[in-house]
Order: sequence, then structure tokens, then C-alpha cells
Amino acid sequence: MTRIAPVAGTDAIRARLPAALDRYAETRATVLEGGIVDRTLKELCARYLADDPEVADFERFSERERAALEWTHAIAYDSDKADEELWRRLHEQFSEPELVELGYYAAFVLGQTHWLRTLGVRPRGEVSP
Repeated sequence: MTRIAPVAGTDAIRARLPAALDRYAETRATVLEGGIVDRTLKELCARYLADDPEVADFERFSERERAALEWTHAIAYDSDKADEELWRRLHEQFSEPELVELGYYAAFVLGQTHWLRTLGVRPRGEVSP
């Protein structure tokens, strides 16, 4: 017999508005965990957004990873960094659908993290100050 999966953690918050939980499940499946951009690259960008010191030195990464990290920085902290040079490099490394997915991923992770913090929920792996 199949059981209904219990709702826990942040999904319990989203379940207060079932449509929000449904959309999050779709985003998780199609962008956060799935999608066309390599998941490890997306997780690298999430680590950057979480201020992981191991990600601070962009020079140690490949050109594709550096471009993704620099775009993540522009999305999160300084949109002026998305200049012609960055866009040239992004288009050398990514297709337009990949850019949409990667940008959506970064924006979603950033917003999700801030929202959870306002609720007093620490994102996975984050230590309270």
C-alpha cells in the first residue's frame, strides 16, 4: 500500500497555500533538481549566494563556472556587472534556454533564502549567527 508522504519543514509552510506547494514542487523538479543546466553548476552558484568562502576565488574555476558565478553576482548584488563583456562570455558558454534556467535558479534561491530567514528558518546547511 502506498502512503501519503508527510509534509515537513518548509513544505509545511508552503502547504498553508496548496497552490504554492504545488508550484514549488514543480520548480524543484524542473529547475532546482532537474533541468538542462548541470546540477553541480547550479549548486556552485547557490554556494556563492550562501557566502561559502571556498567559492569566493573565481579564478580557480573554469570559464563556464566563472561566467555563471559572475552572473549570479550580478543577479544578486549588482546588476551593473551584467555588462556587454559578461553577456558576451555568457553567450559563449550557455544557450539562451540555459541562461534562463540559470538566472531563474539564482533568483529563486536568493529569494527563497531571504524569505525563509524572515520566517526564522535557516536554509539547509546555514548556521545561525
